Amino acid sequence: MRNSRNSSEAASRFTAEVVTPKYHTISATLQSSIFLDTDPREKVKLSSTMPRKRLLHRLAYLYLFLIGFFGRLLPRWLMFWFAVLIGNFYWAVMKRDREMVRRNLSQILEDPSRVGQMVRRLYVRYAKYLVDFTRMDLLKEKHLGRLVLGFEGKEHIDGSIARGKGTLILTAHLGNWEMGGIFLSLMGYSLTVITAPDVEERLHDYRVRLRHEQKIKVVTLDDSLASSLAVLKALQANELVALLGDRDLFGKGVPVNFFGQRVFLPIGPALLSYLSEAALIPTFVLMDRENRYRCIAEPPIDLQRSGNRDKDLAENTQRIAAVLEKFIRNYPDQWYTFYDYFPRHKAP
Repeated sequence: MRNSRNSSEAASRFTAEVVTPKYHTISATLQSSIFLDTDPREKVKLSSTMPRKRLLHRLAYLYLFLIGFFGRLLPRWLMFWFAVLIGNFYWAVMKRDREMVRRNLSQILEDPSRVGQMVRRLYVRYAKYLVDFTRMDLLKEKHLGRLVLGFEGKEHIDGSIARGKGTLILTAHLGNWEMGGIFLSLMGYSLTVITAPDVEERLHDYRVRLRHEQKIKVVTLDDSLASSLAVLKALQANELVALLGDRDLFGKGVPVNFFGQRVFLPIGPALLSYLSEAALIPTFVLMDRENRYRCIAEPPIDLQRSGNRDKDLAENTQRIAAVLEKFIRNYPDQWYTFYDYFPRHKAP
């Protein structure tokens, strides 16, 4: 009886001193690495802009609902024809947003003469992205052959699964990250997506529903340990966990060199991989000129583990930045960033 009581007390001390702090660390980590489809400045000024933000989210919900409704009645090629019109319309009327996109791409592209063309193309591609996003619950395995040109680097994901410590799928607001999750699920992978609640609850529920209908698990982050435990549980079950890593919304990021500028990137991907020992695999789903998708999985990022955690995280986040920069530079018209990225995330 005494040995049992001693064992129970030891287990309780271990939970209080080791497990719970680790979960709190990972919870804070995850909250620094999530993404909301909004201008980060609105996150900082949320209380003062709440009425306007709610209106914008309601309009966004209505817009997505209409695309989704007509997307079930009309073929994809016809919806894309409308997407070209809508993308060009928004490019023409949204002058403020267009200029912010122009400044972002001016930092990326070496040839200034290409910037104007790329900005306009970006708006059209984003309109197409929304069409496929709202139709993604309709996709079946039989559709993969028509939509996906191929999956380069799939062996890296399979190799990580064979390793048995879980896999972190690192991506960015590049191409169609939502379709990437669908493709992985349809290929038979068990996938959990890390997300955050939207201000407009219906918009959040709409996104979650679309994912659930494709058997994608969603972890919505909050201040409790439950969301962190769900992520850890997925990794411990040797599943895939997807998260975005190109924006630091909460001011807890790591300074890196990114397109010749010093900016903050979220600490989450590097730290979560560091703590869990899960492989961190950059994966992107990019649209070609024929409106088909090319899936690319890079080899796992080789994480530095010198024993100096702060130094390791700084180096590993810089390695993440290098991979993101390579793909964004190759596909600048598919990096959907509709705000002044570099001034907003500027690091000293």
